[in-house]
Amino acid sequence: MIKTGMLALGMLLALSAQAAEQRVYLVATVQLDGSSLAQSVFLHEPQITDLEGCLDAVREGQSTRDWQRYRHIFRRDRFKGFSGHMRYRCAFSDLQFSSWHDGPRYNQPYLISVDEASTLNVVRTPSQAKCMTQLRALPAGKQEQSFCAMGNQHIKP
Repeated sequence: MIKTGMLALGMLLALSAQAAEQRVYLVATVQLDGSSLAQSVFLHEPQITDLEGCLDAVREGQSTRDWQRYRHIFRRDRFKGFSGHMRYRCAFSDLQFSSWHDGPRYNQPYLISVDEASTLNVVRTPSQAKCMTQLRALPAGKQEQSFCAMGNQHIKP
């Protein structure tokens, strides 16, 4: 009986340590309308520790067009002749990403998913074409939660 109690306590401590390692990310994605071309950035603010805080920062940034948190720039000048839209998702992940700096080298293809529990999963793929192949191979429900995008950040080991 004592062994079972100790095992349960150990599992609870491991789960709480795992939850403590999770970060809240804002996944900001610009999608070129009518295509599968997208670019995503993974933004983390250490002082935002829950999804509600992330959602509040997104609402405030969108309404005032002044992102005090999760600072980023949507360069409409790069979309001349095209239309694109921004999509924001707040999610938890234990992944860590290199810092984001806007620049021309969005050359990291990723298969990105945010599930119904707001868990972010990001997998580096060899190319955008292979990402699309992997995306189409997912079950329908998982496809709805997933997309391919290019990034300029690296997943830290």
